[in-house]
Amino acid sequence: MWNEITEKLHEVLRNVMPQVDVVLGWERGFNPLRIKPVVVRSEKDISRLVWNPFCVQNLTGYLVKNPAVIAGEGKKVAVCVKGCDSRSLVALIQEHFLDRDRLLIIGVPCQGTIDWRLVMKKIGNTTTVFNAHIEDGILRIEHSGGLEQMSIESVLLRRCLRCAYPNPVIYDVLIGETVTPRIDKSELYRNVAQFEQKSLEERRNFWIDVLSRCVRCYACRNACPLCICQDWCIAERRDPKWVTQRPTIKDIFIFHSIHALHLAGRCTECGECERVCPVGIPVMFIKEKLNEINLRLFSYEAGLDPQAVPPLLTFNPHEAGI
Repeated sequence: MWNEITEKLHEVLRNVMPQVDVVLGWERGFNPLRIKPVVVRSEKDISRLVWNPFCVQNLTGYLVKNPAVIAGEGKKVAVCVKGCDSRSLVALIQEHFLDRDRLLIIGVPCQGTIDWRLVMKKIGNTTTVFNAHIEDGILRIEHSGGLEQMSIESVLLRRCLRCAYPNPVIYDVLIGETVTPRIDKSELYRNVAQFEQKSLEERRNFWIDVLSRCVRCYACRNACPLCICQDWCIAERRDPKWVTQRPTIKDIFIFHSIHALHLAGRCTECGECERVCPVGIPVMFIKEKLNEINLRLFSYEAGLDPQAVPPLLTFNPHEAGI
């Protein structure tokens, strides 16, 4: 199935190549579990592109953070997007960081992406992976220690287990059949509601415990397609000086709080912040709470309608419900 979609992707790209300067997609990395982003500029390299559940990266951040991903006059950038990625794209178009007319969006319905770290934990972190094959919901891994089988559901990224938008919400070409969402929209913030059943002390201790692992590497910030302050980020500015560079729990709290607040009403829950965290902090959980508030107050979910104006990008002193 994945090979068929990959072949269809190649066919589509060969047809549209005269319209585009750059194609942003995924290619195999150093082993079958490690897919990486790739920029393709000529038809002969289209065969490098792949699509499968290991294509975890949200590529839309490259459109605003990587100056190499730009099309010449009269040309477009072709970008491959999953459902969650497409919501980031919509948010970037809403905020005028991207021109919709300069994009050729190739949507791929997604059945969930696999956390390679969970796979390696099951088969042993020192093993060498030779091959990975998926069939009927089972992932089979051939590695230096033998053959291992596991259910796909047991190794999906957390963002995929709570995904209500597996199908791209914006695209020019859709490749593959649409997918039934894993959860209903009404269940989006079930985990937030369960967490809030805990006492204030329990919640405080949870965050002290997980955030104390933070090494201030800023991978969460750098991977976020909507975290676009870059050189102006408060984490590195000295004037005004909001946080120190010391990895104290106080500074860590301030950094993650401000990071989340900058994304309030904008976060599309693509989960890149959490996926790239080297110490496994559930960073997206903070943004989920903010999005739950945003949905409750404004009936708004980020990244669904390119024509909509996000409520926190407007101001009305007579706003109902506040």
